[in-house]
Amino acid sequence: MNILRYMVFAALLAAPAPALAQKWINPQFDAHRLDFRTLGYPDVTEIEADNSPITALLAGANGRVYGATSGKTASFLFLYDRAINKVRPLGRVGDARGVHHALVQDRDGTLLLGGGLNMLAPVPLTQKFPGGFRATEIQLWKDVLAPYQGYAGGHLYRYDPAKGDDETRLPTEPCPVEDLGVPVPGDSIYALALDAKARRLYGISYPHARFFVWDLEKNKASDIGPVVETQVYSGPERTWRSIPRALHVAPDGRVYTSGDDGRVIYFDPAQNKLVRTSMQLPGEYWEAWNYHGYPVLEQWVADAKGNLFGTTSDGYLFQMHADREQLVNLGKPRIQRRVRAATLGADERLYMICGEFEDVCKLISYDTAGREGFRDWGTLTVDRSPYYAKRAYQFDAMVTGIDGTLFMGESDRRACLYLFIPGGKGFEGGFNPANPR
Repeated sequence: MNILRYMVFAALLAAPAPALAQKWINPQFDAHRLDFRTLGYPDVTEIEADNSPITALLAGANGRVYGATSGKTASFLFLYDRAINKVRPLGRVGDARGVHHALVQDRDGTLLLGGGLNMLAPVPLTQKFPGGFRATEIQLWKDVLAPYQGYAGGHLYRYDPAKGDDETRLPTEPCPVEDLGVPVPGDSIYALALDAKARRLYGISYPHARFFVWDLEKNKASDIGPVVETQVYSGPERTWRSIPRALHVAPDGRVYTSGDDGRVIYFDPAQNKLVRTSMQLPGEYWEAWNYHGYPVLEQWVADAKGNLFGTTSDGYLFQMHADREQLVNLGKPRIQRRVRAATLGADERLYMICGEFEDVCKLISYDTAGREGFRDWGTLTVDRSPYYAKRAYQFDAMVTGIDGTLFMGESDRRACLYLFIPGGKGFEGGFNPANPR
């Protein structure tokens, strides 16, 4: 009898396990289409946990996906190779501790990287300071500037895949990059965009928000001036100065981003200056006598038809028509702030990673073809029990691979590269466990 009772008790203990395991699976995803890769071979080549958060991704012309990390002591370059289905680290990027949304490819196949300090590092905030008019913002600015005291500035680097891709490097080894110099002394490089035809590299620096032009032929920088002059802290994170982190080079050579008061601005190469437009980003605006806040640009995404979409730090999606200076608000995919990353899928859906700092990100899509509006795909959770399982919370980079696979860069400690393959026959309407077809 005692044996029977023991067997029943053991069965009761074991019974919830499958149910608990099932909670790891997100019913919005077709589970076999979602997976992740570690950033190297564990305990041998894998990028160390504190330096692994992914803050830049690029789909290379050679079919490989390149990424860069930000960390406590160093930034690393890596690649994902479809031929081996693995991530291979390519070494430390110069003296950079971060490569933040600053990874582009030149027409000869080489990569251009913008280095700097680690943007994800917590900003030490002063607890006690004198009061007064705008006292909090004044002190925040001092705290933001503190890590940059004595900093020489973020370097531009060039990496040649034809020379460096064939060798896997250990975490202690440098990446074979060419150091091009410092475009804005004392600042990190916050965003990059390339006009390969004009041989110009455009960038925004942090924390002073300087817009610079790097002449690739002369290897020389020109500081055009600040894209924003007001010092506010309404996004993307509350301890970051509100500065746009994306640039778009239009076919006519103009370079679009956002500026003061949430206005869309552009750099006009013909006039060599920044121009303010009447277009204003959707989001939350504060215009009181003692506070001023507005959204900033997070992402630009252009499709093959010439349509240009953008997202804001308040979490809105919009479409911009530059020819008639019109901006159309397409809505807010999530109640929370921020669209942290975005990319256009092969199925004409715009995929976005949405969510605030230290909260769970979700993948949400918007159908640019008009077949549906927003779709909430849920959290990015992989369950390959008993071999491995992982639930991701934070992401800061996203790109579409040559075969339509979505690559998403986790930006937490011990980060991984996530892969999601949309589409498939019978999948057009999304996966429904009650009717899997």
